Amino acid sequence: MADIDGNKALNQKGYILLESLLAFLILTLCISFYLPLTTTLLVAIKKEKIEVDLARIAYEQSQKIVLNQDVDSTWQTGKVHYTIALSEINQRKGIHIYYEGKTKEIDILSNQIITP
Repeated sequence: MADIDGNKALNQKGYILLESLLAFLILTLCISFYLPLTTTLLVAIKKEKIEVDLARIAYEQSQKIVLNQDVDSTWQTGKVHYTIALSEINQRKGIHIYYEGKTKEIDILSNQIITP
């Protein structure tokens, strides 16, 4: 009887080791799937933030044109610098915003303010 009890104690030690290795494997797999997903999402958020900034700057500069104010030549949001150019072709005004190879263009068809 003593031999059987001793063997069970030895088997328990191996079971605890196997259980801890399995838990470590599960945690490692979860982290290995989570990290690439997180980095992909952060890169996508950064790209979308730049697109939103370009659209916001274009809107604000178009409002300055409507109010007959001067358009800014540069714009800074945080550490990001944008270059703004005003174009006028055949009496149609437009705004071009440049940032690291990306361009946002907006043409202003009319600068009349309609009040209802």
